[in-house]
Amino acid sequence: MGNFAVIENGVVITTIVAESKTIAEEVTGATCVEYTTELAEPGGTYLDGNFTRRKPYDSWVSDGNYGWVAPVESPTHLGENPKRYTWNEETISWDEVV
Repeated sequence: MGNFAVIENGVVITTIVAESKTIAEEVTGATCVEYTTELAEPGGTYLDGNFTRRKPYDSWVSDGNYGWVAPVESPTHLGENPKRYTWNEETISWDEVV
């Protein structure tokens, strides 16, 4: 059994498990790409043999390595009481989780 991403126009439509690529393509009627450790997820893309996860927020930009980063660096707080932050797309900034 293998894991296959169903690809249409470079976009991952869904993922399936099948005995072979041939069977996956017969069942779906679309191009299928087998994947092992790469994360193929619906809404992501497949280009030049690489999967890119779907863009989490409109403001985020490519990290140049098939991933995404916020346009503002995430704050860090180390110490006894580390803080957690979540992305706020409306303000294009990080908000502390309280």
